[in-house]
Amino acid sequence: MNNQFKPRKLTRRDFIKLGGGGALATLATGSYLFKTGRQSLAAPAPPPAPAVLAARPNALTTQLRLAATDGYISLPGRRIFPAPGNLSGADPYTDIPEDQNGLYVFGFVEAEITDTIADVIDKHKGKVQGPAPIIGINSGDDLYITVTNLGLVGRPDLDDSHTIHWHGFRNPHAVFDGVPEVSIAVPPARDFPYFFRPRVAGTYMYHCHFEDSEHVQMGMDGIVFIRPAGAPNLAYANGTTAFDREYTLLFNEVDTTPHDNLINVQEFVWSNYDPNYWVINSRSYPDTILTEADILGTELELRQPISSLIQANPGEEILLRLANLGYEQQAMQMLGLNLTVIGHDSTFLGPLVYTTHTIYIGPGEARDVLFTAPAYSSSLPGGTDSNGPYNVYWFKNHHPQRLVNGTQDNDNLADSNATVEDVDGNPAPVGGQITQVRVYQNSLPEQTRPNETFGRTRPPF
Repeated sequence: MNNQFKPRKLTRRDFIKLGGGGALATLATGSYLFKTGRQSLAAPAPPPAPAVLAARPNALTTQLRLAATDGYISLPGRRIFPAPGNLSGADPYTDIPEDQNGLYVFGFVEAEITDTIADVIDKHKGKVQGPAPIIGINSGDDLYITVTNLGLVGRPDLDDSHTIHWHGFRNPHAVFDGVPEVSIAVPPARDFPYFFRPRVAGTYMYHCHFEDSEHVQMGMDGIVFIRPAGAPNLAYANGTTAFDREYTLLFNEVDTTPHDNLINVQEFVWSNYDPNYWVINSRSYPDTILTEADILGTELELRQPISSLIQANPGEEILLRLANLGYEQQAMQMLGLNLTVIGHDSTFLGPLVYTTHTIYIGPGEARDVLFTAPAYSSSLPGGTDSNGPYNVYWFKNHHPQRLVNGTQDNDNLADSNATVEDVDGNPAPVGGQITQVRVYQNSLPEQTRPNETFGRTRPPF
């Protein structure tokens, strides 16, 4: 084992100091919690940390808070609101029509580290987000993530605990690993601070590990990535991994039956798992190609805010952080662009870097991929939005059976009577894991955070 991950022993007194006090040290804000572009607020400096987790020279400490709750998300054919409309003047979390048709899910949402548990419950219970917020942290910094369990609105009879597990992360302390048999699980109306000291750069995933076959499928997952220290525009500590823009794409598939059964207090046998939606960042096409401005005033703004659209200027290096937390292998194909795979499961490939058009990514796996945006050409397929004209390159699942949504007939893709509607109520005969790369005429501003998108592609509500 590498010495930097050598476990250190915790005494009973140390453990009580870690888990019992609730107040942990912070020196400065060293990372960001990406959700809708807001920087996490640093908490006031609490008392000094216990000696076992003493601050190190030049290290920054960040505190974040994730609240575990439930609620509904929107998919084509499973809209929260029966018709699109402006949500201003209404509470989009409580003023829901009786013919509610959204998909019942669990999830993590961002909460203020300084709030009491009662305040977090009051502000966030029932206001789910899918997927969980993107977390970015620098290598060598310390991170405390306080998980607060708000309980379930849709199933108040359940007392499910929740944890946070960094999938693939080299964690020397089992107590913070999130596996409930050897770690800490958080019961309803309680919270617990998990500690992470990242060293190895790359793309990881995090998810709840309590009854994980159910909780992950229900939506309790997200992407976390580690940057090389002092190099925010490198995927790894190697100059060949430099990028201009970055996008995280979390792949999953959804079987709506266990979601519906759970909210209706019905049993589901997991050996009968049969997905009927395929999603990127909890959205299915055509929702995947909407910009942040496009979703203003819709349920997607509040419940599924992370865009899957990839935008670029000619000549820019684009980093795709890909992760799969579904139960199926996905084969994602880029049409017309060469993809350079630089990392597998947070490991830089070095001399094994390869170029391809199709990324095979199994359950629990991650890939770091670079491509160079080509020159814009008016003779190539594309469109125009408020940024100007652009060329379109499609990034889609290679399997046609996974390019459908919900009520569509997976065995008969030409069945015109089995279509669903997009966010505007228009027929959407194609769906699933499809998004676009749009290359503009050098008109995009610089990105300030992952997945930041610019301009409108459709009229506002």
